[in-house]
Amino acid sequence: MTSVIQYEPVKRVPAKRKPGRKSEADRAVAREAAALANQKTADQLRKIALYEEQESKRAPQFQIDQKGTLMLLGVLGAVMFLATAVLTADGTISSAALSRFAEQWMGFVLFGAVEVAILVFMLTYYIKGSREKGWAVNGWFAGMIFASATAVGLSAYHVFDIYEFDWTNPDMWVGVGIRLVVSLFFVLVSKALASVLFARVVTL
Repeated sequence: MTSVIQYEPVKRVPAKRKPGRKSEADRAVAREAAALANQKTADQLRKIALYEEQESKRAPQFQIDQKGTLMLLGVLGAVMFLATAVLTADGTISSAALSRFAEQWMGFVLFGAVEVAILVFMLTYYIKGSREKGWAVNGWFAGMIFASATAVGLSAYHVFDIYEFDWTNPDMWVGVGIRLVVSLFFVLVSKALASVLFARVVTL
């Protein structure tokens, strides 16, 4: 009896890919990614070139927020303070004389006290406002307004006395209005300076 020998089918083992070698599909994906990156780079360069072209056509710009401008604002604020003090000095000193202080020179002391109070309140308002917010800051500004109103009141009383309280005389009201407007300008200038000194950078 003849025996039949059965052979198992030979399995084909796929050839191993050499390290570092990519298939055609991988190379196609890499080429597509490189093309996309090059396109993005080209678009970015085009936008930069367009921006530079637009900027070259603009008029030269001046940056106003510089140290020199801030110093000029401070000097103008000091000039406004001195002008207000001079224009209200006669009223304050004369009102002190009408109040019959023991000595005449005490009128100058009264004038100095009022102006020093205005200056102290203003500087404290600036310093506190650069550090804090709220009533702790606005309270000092209110104190400056009160001291300024005191100087205006004394000066207005002096004008009333000059015209002997003639309420129908328009010249009297002009004198009072001048003193009131000058002091109001000083308060507005102080507030404007504060808006610059208290400016804070906004984080985007």
